[in-house]
Amino acid sequence: MKRKIVAVSEINRYVSRLLEEDYLLSDVWLSGEVSNCKYHQSGHIYFTIKDPFGSLNAVMFAKDAATLDFILKEGLKVYVRGRIALYEKTGQFQCYVWEIEKQGQGTLYEQFERLKGKLSDEGLFDPHYKKAIPTYPSKVGIITSATGAAIQDILNVAKRRNNAIPLYIYPAHVQGEYATLELIAAIERANKEKLVDVLIVGRGGGSIEDLWCFNDERLARCIFASEIPIVSAVGHEIDFTISDFVSDLRAPTPSAAAELVIPDKEAYLMKLERSRSLLKHHVEKHLQDEKIRLERLLSRPVYKNKEKYFADLRITLDYKVEALTKGFEKKLATYNTTLNTRIGQLEKLSPLLTLKRGYSFTTTENGKVLTSIEQVEIGNAIHVEVTDGVLYAKVEKKG
Repeated sequence: MKRKIVAVSEINRYVSRLLEEDYLLSDVWLSGEVSNCKYHQSGHIYFTIKDPFGSLNAVMFAKDAATLDFILKEGLKVYVRGRIALYEKTGQFQCYVWEIEKQGQGTLYEQFERLKGKLSDEGLFDPHYKKAIPTYPSKVGIITSATGAAIQDILNVAKRRNNAIPLYIYPAHVQGEYATLELIAAIERANKEKLVDVLIVGRGGGSIEDLWCFNDERLARCIFASEIPIVSAVGHEIDFTISDFVSDLRAPTPSAAAELVIPDKEAYLMKLERSRSLLKHHVEKHLQDEKIRLERLLSRPVYKNKEKYFADLRITLDYKVEALTKGFEKKLATYNTTLNTRIGQLEKLSPLLTLKRGYSFTTTENGKVLTSIEQVEIGNAIHVEVTDGVLYAKVEKKG
């Protein structure tokens, strides 16, 4: 039997015409959830529309995309109107969309917003808790898939910027059923080992489903609890996950994370050289200024005729010593005069002076001053003090 050989392009063209001739597929409304949405610089929008049982690639050209009054994004539930056709060059079956209506937000997006609000209310996104990323880390940790494009991008950037910084790779799945648990285990291991100064956690781009492990509450709390600063590098620039908000720093891509974390060795050496030159300049200028200052000091008369200078100082010192001595003697004489005056005043008030004039001072046996006869009885002993001694007497009569 003779074989009929057909080119691939002919098959694609044949199927394309069949689809174009189908009345139902030429203008159809589809219901589903937007996934893997990308705005191209040309203005075209490429995305996938899906439901729980299937998915279909779609494109909306710039002319029709300009009529949208909202941003098409991941998780959005929509109704799309378009035609089903085959892109002959690749054999890709897709929907060419010219009209889109919002149906409501998708389940995953609703979960994302709900968790984002919850963690934000708890303060997990508060800048107050963000740890500083070291400017010059001695060691860098990377948590991502060991076989993905992200690790290669990070390694390429690290090699270009500074190949002297050791990199520690903690491999983990970044998509699928066990991804969350493996990412958590890697972060906890890095914190336990304490080998690195900073961690890059992430992966390349993908649909909201592909990135969903980075929206897990358990992973978010693990990132928040990490003692090591964490840079989140999930997806492309337009992709945002819960991990981005809770991390200490968000990088738009894994490559950008490496650029942020790993210092440029050449730039660092240039900065070091500028600092060295500036320091040298300041030291030389300071030495020159001090040299000029010293020369000025040495040119003064005191240094040119040192003997005369010190002779003058000795004469001045002698004058000051003499003045100090005279001042001291004068002050001492004043104090002596004042002291003698006050001694004379005290002597005038002394009871001894009164005794010398013939008076006496009488006390009871207990030492109390005797001023009245009522203070003693017949037979009591008394003491009579005169100028040169004490008389011990006894009361024999009171009158």
